[in-house]
Amino acid sequence: MCALYAALVVFGGCSNAKEIEAEDVFGDTLKVATIYGPASFFSYRDTLMGYDYDFMEAIAADHGKKVRWIVAPSVDEAIAMADAGTVDIVAAPIPEKDAATIYKDKVTLCGPEMKVDEVLVQPGGDTVLVNIADLAGETIYVEKDSKSEANLRRINADLDGRINIVAVDADSIPVEDMLAEVADGKRGPVATDRETALINKAYHPELRLTLSLSEPETTRWGVAFGKDKAALAVDTWCTGVEPEKERGDILSKYLDAQRVAPVAGAKFDFDLRNGYASPYDGLFKTHAEGSRWDWRLLAAQGFAESRFKPTAKSWAGASGLMQIMPATGRQFGLKKSEMFNPDRSIETAVKILDYYDNMMAKKVPDPQERIKFTLASYNAGAGHVLDAIKLAEKYGLDPTVWDDNVEKAMLMKMNKKYYRDPVVRHGYSRGRETVDYVDRIYAYYDQVRSRIPRGDTFETHPDLL
Repeated sequence: MCALYAALVVFGGCSNAKEIEAEDVFGDTLKVATIYGPASFFSYRDTLMGYDYDFMEAIAADHGKKVRWIVAPSVDEAIAMADAGTVDIVAAPIPEKDAATIYKDKVTLCGPEMKVDEVLVQPGGDTVLVNIADLAGETIYVEKDSKSEANLRRINADLDGRINIVAVDADSIPVEDMLAEVADGKRGPVATDRETALINKAYHPELRLTLSLSEPETTRWGVAFGKDKAALAVDTWCTGVEPEKERGDILSKYLDAQRVAPVAGAKFDFDLRNGYASPYDGLFKTHAEGSRWDWRLLAAQGFAESRFKPTAKSWAGASGLMQIMPATGRQFGLKKSEMFNPDRSIETAVKILDYYDNMMAKKVPDPQERIKFTLASYNAGAGHVLDAIKLAEKYGLDPTVWDDNVEKAMLMKMNKKYYRDPVVRHGYSRGRETVDYVDRIYAYYDQVRSRIPRGDTFETHPDLL
């Protein structure tokens, strides 16, 4: 089996394929279909990632192949592509039970095996529910019309209806926000799938996942039905010490509770009394000159990105004071050796902001209003912001205004109903993170503007001398 991820004990690995050299049935470029998901395949800061994406790219690279990704709107359509010969592999979670029923004679399962169950997510504290019988008399929240709700209602039937189930419409509050409220002690336990629970535990380590609510459901990748040699090739690729290690590392990257940068959710606590907005005021001011950016806004962004830590590195690979992705840095002339250089990091960040500002100009004519769209693009990637603008247009919001309009559409991109909407091109985005990011920058920026005139700064903070 591929690597077992310790924090997710119900995750399995690859098929027990025989250690033989499978016939190479694929060409130099693998045509791979997938679907967007919050951990398996998504775009972050204009960079594709996710555990299905990373693992497929890793095994393809191990065999000297390139991957051409084709994003399908659903598993149904991805399997239809394989059945029609449009793609070689479906690198998306296909439930085994569906393969034996809904997709019978359409797909042959292969590749990495994953087992996901439903769990109860509870707040920290002394009282923890550890048995199904403990749910009697409790109020449990769940996303309306979800698989988690159906599972919880089956449990409730066995308990003679003694659970108070509150089914919450995802349009009113996404499950991510419900889990944040659980972490803050504002809401009772929430039932959801383990993948969603672990992703959110990464942002809220105090969450507890102590009670499984279902038997694990096994999912795997697939090829067209009857393509046994192709299935064997994929299974063989997944077998061995190196694939096990690669897969374990990939699962840890996306589902490890320690992966989130320490600035997530942090409040500004820099001392403004001495006339400094940051330890790098001189650099922010230097690189703001000749641009339309207030150096104090850049300083606020620096805090939101790294808390002014030039050696910071995020779970996704964003590095340095301004948390720049390696591929983005290369695009704007930032060398790998310069990623942790504060001067070059700020200089590159200004170039990136200018790029996104120009991109948004036609969509958001007002230059002051456009700042929030530009910052949101820096955080999530311009594709997600453009998607949110399209959603705003479609659902009666003002696509040229951020507050209470496009920011609402960003939150909608956490909901499967909306991130699979036909107008959306870039799929799932953790919209709450982006909305909070913009709010956090402006909260700090407002403090700095009220205390420090735009031109009043020193070249170097004395603590750095």
